[in-house]
Amino acid sequence: MAKFKSKEISRFEGKAIIVNSYSLKDPFTKWNKTQITLFTDKIEFNIGNKKIEANIEYIEDIGAELPRRAIEIAKASLEDISHYSSIVLRLPDRDKDIIGFAPETSLYGKTLINSFLKKIFYVLLNKKEIKVQYGVIKGGSVDNSVKWEEGFLVFAQKPVKKGVSIVNEQVLAVAVKGGKPKVYDLFNNIESVDIENKTIDDGKELEVLEIKQIKGGETITSYIYIPQKERLFVLRYIATLSKYSNSVKNLLPKTEDELESQLTSESWGGDKIKSEVEQLEPEEQEVLTAIYTGISSLELPPMMGLDVDEVEKILENLIDKGFLNLIRIRKETELTEKGRAITNYIISNF
Repeated sequence: MAKFKSKEISRFEGKAIIVNSYSLKDPFTKWNKTQITLFTDKIEFNIGNKKIEANIEYIEDIGAELPRRAIEIAKASLEDISHYSSIVLRLPDRDKDIIGFAPETSLYGKTLINSFLKKIFYVLLNKKEIKVQYGVIKGGSVDNSVKWEEGFLVFAQKPVKKGVSIVNEQVLAVAVKGGKPKVYDLFNNIESVDIENKTIDDGKELEVLEIKQIKGGETITSYIYIPQKERLFVLRYIATLSKYSNSVKNLLPKTEDELESQLTSESWGGDKIKSEVEQLEPEEQEVLTAIYTGISSLELPPMMGLDVDEVEKILENLIDKGFLNLIRIRKETELTEKGRAITNYIISNF
């Protein structure tokens, strides 16, 4: 049997950051010049003087949001990451690594990232087996003749309007096995996406995606079973490379920041938050709200019409109360989870 030969598929050049439980605590962590090379069976990262090589099977997620700290590191060093993406790796005997990557400049940045992501999704999803029940509900009527069909995910050529031109693009679709070739355009004209439990032909109840599409002025409902790992990749594909990202937003895993903030908000709920807010001076509330919305500590004095010393005193009080972390000696700060929970309350109730 001929040995499988690895083939280069695509290359991305720009800057990247390695995010893990250790790097975010390292004060020297920064975005570095990078080259990412995608092969048919693996992916290689050359980031600064570090090299990471991973088989495709070790990619756990793609397109996830980066932790706030990684964004703040870029902002502190004036790095332009208006457009970025990420690849999550779970290598054997190693903690999870999130590789955030961005082009050198935001000019054409989104186009460059999306072009690279399409190639990654192709490697991750093309020819992956699925089961589909296509168009089982049309306009509210159930068609009992529609059965589960075995098939696989494919990338099919489809004419797409770009400005005044029509170009052919590869889009994710579903092809079914056996008989006359059929390709279902399942990931276009999406009205909603949800996860349901359905009994497949072999009698097993499994989680499937329920996809509702608008076709011919009516709603068409289909169900597709995709193994869990590939299902996440499909949801990420919809979220990052289509205009239907809102339809899958609630199905994507929460970021670590969101989980931590949720847990903190739950522990800092109700009367406890209200009591903390009532003890804050109006200027302290204003500072928290400003930082929450992305205004840096150094921009506060002119915005508030106060002297630098007055603002620094307010910042020191908020640090002492546990609402801010000091990340630079020149009073560059970030909200703590306690501060984020309190500020959420202030914004929602005042």
